[in-house]
Amino acid sequence: MKKILLLVLTLFLSTTVLLAGCGDKGLKNNPNTNDPVTSNGGMAVLKGNYLYYVNGFKSYDGLVKDKDNVWGEQKLGAIYRVKVVNNQIAHDQNGFLAESECVVPQIVGTENASFYIFGDYIYYATPNMQKDKNGNLLNARSNICRVNINGTNNDVLYTTEQTLTASNWTINDVNGTVYIIISDGSKVISINANAKKPEATTLTSNATSVGLIKIDNNVNAISNALVDGINNYVYYTRNFVEADNLEGRSGNILARVKLGTTTEEVVTNNGNYTYQIKEAKNGCLYYNKTSVATSNTVLCKYALSKDKAFKQNNEVELASATYTTTIVLNSNNENYVGADVLTINESNQIALISVVNGNKNITNIYKGTETIKVLGLYGSKLFFLEGSTIKYVNVTDLAVEVKTVETNNKTIKTDVNTFFDYDGRNVYFYASYTPESGEGSNYYLNRTDLEAGTQKSEFVGVFMEGHTPAKPEADNDDDPENDPVWIS
Repeated sequence: MKKILLLVLTLFLSTTVLLAGCGDKGLKNNPNTNDPVTSNGGMAVLKGNYLYYVNGFKSYDGLVKDKDNVWGEQKLGAIYRVKVVNNQIAHDQNGFLAESECVVPQIVGTENASFYIFGDYIYYATPNMQKDKNGNLLNARSNICRVNINGTNNDVLYTTEQTLTASNWTINDVNGTVYIIISDGSKVISINANAKKPEATTLTSNATSVGLIKIDNNVNAISNALVDGINNYVYYTRNFVEADNLEGRSGNILARVKLGTTTEEVVTNNGNYTYQIKEAKNGCLYYNKTSVATSNTVLCKYALSKDKAFKQNNEVELASATYTTTIVLNSNNENYVGADVLTINESNQIALISVVNGNKNITNIYKGTETIKVLGLYGSKLFFLEGSTIKYVNVTDLAVEVKTVETNNKTIKTDVNTFFDYDGRNVYFYASYTPESGEGSNYYLNRTDLEAGTQKSEFVGVFMEGHTPAKPEADNDDDPENDPVWIS
């Protein structure tokens, strides 16, 4: 009976906190507009003294209109926030969060979601819950939304035509103007979020690959100062069309367009190569370049500039495209010495390709005994799964040491790379919790402090009704402090 009462009390308290932040008047004691933000673009974002996080995993698959993802009613997969003091989050003696508030009561933590905070606004992706003319729910598409950081004034800014992933949309602040940039199938969309009425501008409708300038998720180290030709442009490739008047030419076109405009500027169309953009960062464009004559492919880095005309001296060949995985290293960390690309081959060998003064060197970092799956590169830290174990390595260290992230033997969700985050100190991942009923399991956020003297993963979230695990039995001694913690 005592066990049942404790469970009911816990669920009541969780629901009380959960509902408190979802009212129309908004949350109180919000971060200041200019408070620093860390780890934008993932499932956990720090702003000021609050951690904003996605409360558990909810798939976009199988949703039901007017039942799921209804604003004000959705709790699982919604954005919550909890206060952080000296990197500590308050838990009660049972392991539940002492206090956590619902900010955005819509689904954000899907297979394809992420969110950003800029100024007083949260920008997030949520499954679209409209139906087509045949009655089919279009939940594989996403609504890009903006809401005040206190949870009020939620607006849909754009609805995608294709399935969205965390990698094909981004948000950048250029000289105080916030731009949302979306690669939506063959379209590239930009939205000036500072406009009185933000509207979507179609930059191009026939892109075959796109370079969206990404913020380093660890240190957010992209300059807010406008760098003409770099962070105020989107670069893309496209096929030749009749209007190009280039009949018979092979290859494709590498082009760019300025944010908020629709005027294409051709960078190169020499017909000798086909370009496929991998990403844009470090003031450079990274792409696979395939020779029309030989079909050989190489990975190249091209230094961007105000001048749109292609300059051969700006291009550096980094690697042949024969690796299972290639990852462009972030240049904005203190140990950066010209190392550009991490590679992983079929033998699970992680290597670093360094190009310094035109000289290319390959350094083997680590060879896995099981399949390696990249979780993310943050600064110079590479996080990866080896089997079911999360490991990481600082790839620019002179003496490389591979370390393990403590997960307390929990079953972690690893089927999509977005289910991982790192804020420069804490690792975030979803862990499985079996409800008291014993039926199925649910995934809720955990975090591990990599700077703690003794590492352990801790629960971050608010359980939904029916998701709370059974309370473990006491150990039958006279000291209740020795009893196992309910939630860990």
